[in-house]
Amino acid sequence: MNQDGQLGALERAVEGTLAEGSFEFDGDAAVLRIEGSLVLTTGWFLSLGTAGVVLLLAGAVLSLTGLQDEARWILAPGATLLALVLGFVLLLRFTSLPTLWPELELRFAERAMVHRRARVPFGDLRPEHLVWKNGRYFRRLYVRHPALRKQLAGFFDSERRQAEEFHERLWQLISAPDLPAVLARGDELTPVQRWIIGAGAPYGAINGFRLDRLGAADGADAAAADRRTAHELLQEPWGAYDLEQLLGALNWLVQDGHRADFSQDADLAARGPAEQEEYAALLREVDGLIARDSLEPPFVERLIELVRVRYGDQGADYARLVPPLLRDEPGADASEQGAELAQFLNRLFNDRDHAGEELHRLKTLADPALRANIGRFLIWDYGRALMLYRWGHMVGWLTEEYCWERMLPLALDIQRRYTSWTDMATCYLQGRLLWSGGGGKAQAEYERLTVQLSTDPRSPWNLVPWNLDLTRDWP
Repeated sequence: MNQDGQLGALERAVEGTLAEGSFEFDGDAAVLRIEGSLVLTTGWFLSLGTAGVVLLLAGAVLSLTGLQDEARWILAPGATLLALVLGFVLLLRFTSLPTLWPELELRFAERAMVHRRARVPFGDLRPEHLVWKNGRYFRRLYVRHPALRKQLAGFFDSERRQAEEFHERLWQLISAPDLPAVLARGDELTPVQRWIIGAGAPYGAINGFRLDRLGAADGADAAAADRRTAHELLQEPWGAYDLEQLLGALNWLVQDGHRADFSQDADLAARGPAEQEEYAALLREVDGLIARDSLEPPFVERLIELVRVRYGDQGADYARLVPPLLRDEPGADASEQGAELAQFLNRLFNDRDHAGEELHRLKTLADPALRANIGRFLIWDYGRALMLYRWGHMVGWLTEEYCWERMLPLALDIQRRYTSWTDMATCYLQGRLLWSGGGGKAQAEYERLTVQLSTDPRSPWNLVPWNLDLTRDWP
């Protein structure tokens, strides 16, 4: 969906809700304006108006029962509250009072959130910066960023579905890669370097990084934002807080990566139905015990049995490694089998989605044609490795020469494995689909992005041919 379509979907999400009057959608300028006065005062005056109505009803009841003096004491404040609410609404409607609350603007063309003197680039925002505050009758969405803290929208509690849709649509607009910016063509790259950057383009572009250079964007602010984002992405999800950890992640991606898991899952999916069902039942059982923190001795026995079934003919060899790995004995993961099993156990214990995703992969890999294609998912690992080299350079851990020297062999392997940019992109998307256990909401965004990379004339996929001679062409 393009930006105009996404703005339209966002506008439709708030139609007929409490939040509708707070927004002004300017599709031509690609700006969403949030009127501060309505956002700030709606809850207050609904509460005051409700209190006024309750007091008037109570006064009327007392008056009907003959308690005239008591009724007057209740009717007067009730009428006063309603008059205040009505008067303030009229002021908002017919005077310039709303200008006292400056509008917050989401400027999609500039990719920034602006309020008064505060300006937050979309690239600095993370999902955790959009926070819901739930009350008894209202749900309010706030932006909680170090540079900007403000309410964005308010909904009745009964409008929960519309509120969640608004939140989802808003984040899609904020997090969508700025493709015109990332595709801006610079002259710093040689043809071979541009080819290398193109091989890692999906992972780079989806995170908003330029595709015309190895390092950060031009300009102090843009470069600082790129370095900050690179640091954050290296730390989470890659767990790389220093150079040693980054090199470890790169070595894993190049040597094994997720394609080793795909190969193991393909082997499981090729087994008979009884063995597959046994493995699935054991995986659910062990995952449930981990979730409940029920790690008594019977748990270890079930885990060993899970490992034995998982690795088939070699299951006994792998199963013997489980106790020393659980005890974290030195050298337990030194062998190839120990390192592979340590990776599996780490995901099983620390990723609550791993079991479900693996079961989905087994179901997907029941297709013999997909299993036969399992060796073509190298790009899922190598494409991300190329981007990790770039991030390592951006944060100052790796030199430019070091990156190009190590990225070129990966590019050569990629070129040998696939027949075109389209073929590479198809396998990248299939690899991501397997890794994620079904794709999730981000899969559609990756698919849209690869279409744009294929069609935009500024894309590296259209600037250099697939069969380019990948011989070093820089000094």
